[in-house]
Amino acid sequence: MGKAVFDGRGLTLTAQALPRNPNTRLVIDHLGLPQPHEPPPPAQPFADLPKLLALGAHDNVAVKISGACTLSHGPFPYKDIWDPLARVFDAFGFARCMWGTDWTRAVGLLTYKQGVEAFRVTDRLSDGDRAALMGETLSRVYNWPKAQA
Repeated sequence: MGKAVFDGRGLTLTAQALPRNPNTRLVIDHLGLPQPHEPPPPAQPFADLPKLLALGAHDNVAVKISGACTLSHGPFPYKDIWDPLARVFDAFGFARCMWGTDWTRAVGLLTYKQGVEAFRVTDRLSDGDRAALMGETLSRVYNWPKAQA
């Protein structure tokens, strides 16, 4: 199985290419959504979310939940991101969702700790879902060995 990393700006083209490439693993970065480098976030940051959700029908597509906190209009712990993210989790399942801060791009919007803690402190994730999102899925998708304690 091939693997490709995609920046998400061509979700429509990706949807058209998927039927012709069923054995290629695609990973959509940044939820496939435009994300800010500095405040403010877009007025409607999840406006294109339906295009991403449609890709959830393809088993060879995974999505990085990277930079999600930068799309919030509220302060930490970014409560307004969770309803849209729940739609992503429903469409892809936690077996195809991977967390990431995208902190190097997001330093003008949040600290690394805030990007991590928002996912650690939320009551919107079970312990099992959190474990999958915060590393288990990534290890499996990229075929990385488990960390040794």
